[in-house]
Amino acid sequence: MAVGISEPDAGSAATDMRTTGKITNGTVVINGNKRWISNGGEADQYVVYCRLSDAPGGKAIGAVVVDKDTPGFSCGSSERLMGFRGIPSADLYFDNVEVPEENVVVPAGGFSKLFGVFSIERMGNTTMSLAIAQAALDKTLKYVEEREQFGKPLIEFQSIQVMVADMVLQVRAARLLRDDAAASVNAHGIPDPLKVSLAKCTANEMAKRVTDLAIQIHGGNGYTEEYGLERLHRDAHGWAIAGGTPTMQRTRIVSEVLGRKFDQRR
Repeated sequence: MAVGISEPDAGSAATDMRTTGKITNGTVVINGNKRWISNGGEADQYVVYCRLSDAPGGKAIGAVVVDKDTPGFSCGSSERLMGFRGIPSADLYFDNVEVPEENVVVPAGGFSKLFGVFSIERMGNTTMSLAIAQAALDKTLKYVEEREQFGKPLIEFQSIQVMVADMVLQVRAARLLRDDAAASVNAHGIPDPLKVSLAKCTANEMAKRVTDLAIQIHGGNGYTEEYGLERLHRDAHGWAIAGGTPTMQRTRIVSEVLGRKFDQRR
């Protein structure tokens, strides 16, 4: 299963999506395309968010399930990304794709409910960033005790100690925020959106910093594929983009703290 939300001109501003699903006589006819779809081209089914009515903004948006072999549906070539080399990603194209109306899983106007699910996705994203940073830290702790320069282990140099301490501090802090968000899950299984945004923003940026420090400490070895740090650093940037960037999370943080929404269109 893959989920199609983003489009070439509708990323962070998801309600700008243009893909349509016209419902006529029990059939949904879908036209448009989706961008940056994880598992695109590999999934057997796709949950496609599209405009199911002529209402403005998110009021028209719902979701339809489309099988991979449906006539008129196709996928672009697999993207060549900076990171995420193990996760396929491709564009989705819909040219008069017809599916039965019963395939509508989210009716028009139900898009707002997706934001609660976004909190769950962002918890997973936070955990991925945390795992990347922890892996970089684990590799580094082992390396600084084994690698010698000027006749002594790297960890004996105070500058290395400071960098390693920064890595430990940042990983621990991000983990505490992640755990705090996980503990806030309500009766519906949805975590507190403020705590989720705090955790995701912190973990995303932390993973980029910690993997960068790990590369610096490893020197030339850190820049090679052999030690795996360059992959961790590339993937850290990918997780910071996915699921709402740190910049968007900061906007949500202020919105949640003040209890008000900010219209980005004005």
